[in-house]
Amino acid sequence: MVLLHHPDKKKGAAAGAQEKPNAKTGVKDQDKHFIKIQEAYEVLSDVGKRRSYDSSLDFDDSLPKEVDESKGFYETFALFFRRNGRFSQRLPVPELGDENTDIAKVHKFYDFWFNFETWRDFSVHDEYNLEDSDCREERRWMERENQRGRKKYDSDERKRIMQLAESAERFDPRIRAEREEREKQKREEKEKRARVKQDEVDAKQQVEEEKIRKVEQEQAEREEKERQEKEDRKQKQQASKTLRQRLKKAVQSQCKLEPLESEELQELCLTMEAEQLEDFCCRLEALKPGAKSDALVRDELTKAKRRRAEEQEELARQKQDARKRDDQKATAAKEAAAAGVAWTTEELGVLAKGLVKFPGGLGGRWALITQLLESTGYPRTEKEVIEKTKGMSQGMSLRAMGSRATQEDSFQAAKAALPKAAATPKAAPEPVKKPEFDPASREEASAAPAADWSTEQQQALEVALKRHPASLEKNERWKLIAEDVPGKKKTECVERFKFLREQLSQKAKS
Repeated sequence: MVLLHHPDKKKGAAAGAQEKPNAKTGVKDQDKHFIKIQEAYEVLSDVGKRRSYDSSLDFDDSLPKEVDESKGFYETFALFFRRNGRFSQRLPVPELGDENTDIAKVHKFYDFWFNFETWRDFSVHDEYNLEDSDCREERRWMERENQRGRKKYDSDERKRIMQLAESAERFDPRIRAEREEREKQKREEKEKRARVKQDEVDAKQQVEEEKIRKVEQEQAEREEKERQEKEDRKQKQQASKTLRQRLKKAVQSQCKLEPLESEELQELCLTMEAEQLEDFCCRLEALKPGAKSDALVRDELTKAKRRRAEEQEELARQKQDARKRDDQKATAAKEAAAAGVAWTTEELGVLAKGLVKFPGGLGGRWALITQLLESTGYPRTEKEVIEKTKGMSQGMSLRAMGSRATQEDSFQAAKAALPKAAATPKAAPEPVKKPEFDPASREEASAAPAADWSTEQQQALEVALKRHPASLEKNERWKLIAEDVPGKKKTECVERFKFLREQLSQKAKS
């Protein structure tokens, strides 16, 4: 085309004829076609100008509103995507595909179109031609105005491409199937969680119901057991009552007992079981009225008394053992609490005073010193007092200990002040407690000709009377009291008690 229309190659009707240029444009008519060829080449050879030219051509901007049923989704939308794909800056442009396309490629396809980059140029709609500007400032102003006008077309183009991608994704059967599958999985997962939660609730409810059922069953069994036991007790009581009446008739018809023996027999019958009563009745009814029947009844009474005495002795022994264990535990705890505690100067001073106040040879000396320490706020055990006194005797001065002469004088004075009957035994007694009788009664008791009682024995008797109450069986009580009073028998303790009671009665009358 260039060689054909070049002015130098163009032949005129007359060789060498010269054509005059146009008065307005200054271009010869025979050169116009060649100039347009040059302008077209400049446009087509420049990428930017070529895109501007291609963008200025007529283009169908329409979009599908729905799927054409005769063509189907893929044919309907594939045409629009191929038509608009010519403006893509990124190449190659992916295809829409079909129902067999992998879902990952489908997502990449829509990602491409949702982020579509177009090179479509809208400079054809520019309001100002830059070549018409007279200066640089005017040219820049024209450029800004043209750019402002292009923004509207760029925004409309982006919206149009976005609308195309959204419509296709909305009608795409592959995306629909995936969404339905995802919704199905969500529903299944939700139903699974609901089932697991319901199973946990059911299991918890079942456990609670099982607990309630078990409690109700245990309650029913317990009530049934109590009812059965009550019924058994009632039957046994009725049987025992019948047997007691039977035994009473047999005794009245066959035996001659004293009133006291009859009362004791009645008490014995109340303590005997039905089997024992049955055996007793059978043995008594097998005998004839007379001495043998009386002997059988008296023998049973004797055995019952012996058993009761043995039971009381065993009970008293157990109580005494328990009391001893408690005392040992208390002593051990007290010693453990005080172990390792250093003696203060004030404590040592109180101890020295106690050693002077209660000299050696005095009955219950260590207990009195211990009480003195406790009364001044220094609790110590007798063992600690004895150990500390030994250490003080070896390492401390007579002034700290108190002079031996002073101790002897104090001892003689205390001995002279004591009653003559109050002999001082060597063994250390139990801690002195508050006496049960007043000093006047004690002096009268100590002067009694019935027995020679020491102060320690008198105190032990008072403590034993408090320890063993009158609710115990009489013989058992005095036996236990005699065990707690050193050097005295049961009869001596009884006589001493009667003597003191008589003295108190006389004093009250006077």
